[in-house]
Amino acid sequence: MIRFKNVSKVFLQKKNTVNALQNINLEIETGDIFGIIGFSGAGKSTLLRTINALEKPTSGKVIVDGDEIYNLSAKKLREKRKNIGMIFQQFNLLETRTVWENIALPLKLNHTPKKIIEEKVEKILRFVELEDKKDVYPGKLSGGQKQRVGIARALATEPSILLSDEATSALDPKTTDSILALLKKINKELNITIVIVTHEMNVISGICNHVAVMENGQIVERGDVIDVFSEPQADITKNFVKTVIQDEVPEKLMQGIYEDTRNYELLRLKFLSSDSTESVLAQVNKKFDIETNILFANISEIQEQILGIHIVQILGSNSEISKAKKYFLEHGVTYRELEYHKKKLKEVV
Repeated sequence: MIRFKNVSKVFLQKKNTVNALQNINLEIETGDIFGIIGFSGAGKSTLLRTINALEKPTSGKVIVDGDEIYNLSAKKLREKRKNIGMIFQQFNLLETRTVWENIALPLKLNHTPKKIIEEKVEKILRFVELEDKKDVYPGKLSGGQKQRVGIARALATEPSILLSDEATSALDPKTTDSILALLKKINKELNITIVIVTHEMNVISGICNHVAVMENGQIVERGDVIDVFSEPQADITKNFVKTVIQDEVPEKLMQGIYEDTRNYELLRLKFLSSDSTESVLAQVNKKFDIETNILFANISEIQEQILGIHIVQILGSNSEISKAKKYFLEHGVTYRELEYHKKKLKEVV
């Protein structure tokens, strides 16, 4: 487990004080894939680097697998760092060394016997699917292949924790997907805890189980990825989620709704299952004296779960609408009333 207790970090830049981290309290469970997202300057990379002591907090504690990192002696800290691998945005490979030599480097620095180095490097090359590139120099590799080498090098010391600092932001979407698939494989097959820093919400949705959203050195929202995606609370989180899930009805379409004088409610429906909301809506229309008008529909797959978001106008009497809402809940479809639309309707009328 990784725990941050009241962690703050202050930088002094040309007589100005920068609060890079402000009273961070967070727990990352062993075996998790945890995402930290925020815009540039939010403090996410600084927070990540406190885990392996590349950054020292101004105050607070960072506890990794029971050890308070900054209370360790220099010798014990070196040993601890062997247990924490790290991959970077720009790969950080040695251009004058082959793929094999780049992966072997941390083992050589640890004075690992030559035979064991050979066995480990060959095994890792197979795991990251780069056996045919072992004698190639980084300059001849694609971006995705370079990142696979970076990941392989981080795995060489058999860490229990892997830190990823914007590791996919320099890659195209297809290559990003392949790297995320590799990280998921590492988590599942090697049981390695992974902490990912990113500004890309598709990375969070594609691989992470939990997420923390950072802004101005603070954590403004955290939780299960599916919960954060389906019901974002902070404004910055809503903006991030919109890059993956759109749930706003076009204004031109809404204009006709504002002018509708019939009795209705606007609901934001949410479901998590392999079943479609349309089937539930079809049953609602059959069972109750109502009319439904789907204004918006979005279906997304997040961590192998189906998340459906529908915005629906339901017309009918208050009693029939109430029966329909009860039916939604009974069949696993939650809803939120969009009261602000009604308020705007009154303004228009």
